[in-house]
Amino acid sequence: MKIEVIGKAYASKKKKADRPIGDGYNTPRSLVWIAEDIIKKEFRGKDILEPCCGKRPISEELEKMGYDVFDNDLYEKFLLTITTYNYLEQNYFNRWKYIITNPPFTDWDDFVLKAKTHCRKFMFIGKTDFFSAHKRNVTGLWKHLKYVYIFDRKVDLQGSLRDDGLFHVGMANHAWFLWDMKYNGEPRIRILDVQKYAKLGQFKKRT
Repeated sequence: MKIEVIGKAYASKKKKADRPIGDGYNTPRSLVWIAEDIIKKEFRGKDILEPCCGKRPISEELEKMGYDVFDNDLYEKFLLTITTYNYLEQNYFNRWKYIITNPPFTDWDDFVLKAKTHCRKFMFIGKTDFFSAHKRNVTGLWKHLKYVYIFDRKVDLQGSLRDDGLFHVGMANHAWFLWDMKYNGEPRIRILDVQKYAKLGQFKKRT
């Protein structure tokens, strides 16, 4: 089966050859909807960088909230209105102080460490089992992590992008991770209710 590159992040323990380029999977729109109050409270500026925008599910929902979003995606070169720089290699992005995105999980640590060099706040989707890696303590990855907003259902990001926000139930726990570079306390955990969007059953890959 040929897998379309659809631009949002998801990676498991699959072999690299079995994953889409750039770990490209869609982010359900509902994962932005359930965080709207959080986003509006934490991100008071109007300009948001989305460096892994793909088909723009996060960007479009942020724009509906009134934000000005700058889109970039290394792999979505057919979308002519989107720049295709490598976020990890470009100082071009240092002008943005706020990022909201779902980065490739294979490069997740690098995205966090890069964002820390120029952001005031940033919010990434990630796996909760990322906490069980000693290296992330050594690199200081968790420093300034303010909140972890855990989804109360396991979200499978392999499904198609839907306007109704519904998603398949998966095998991994995910959350929004929010860093505030002025925050020096311990991370706080909150639970986000996504039950009404977990309606598609388990994902069955077409062969």
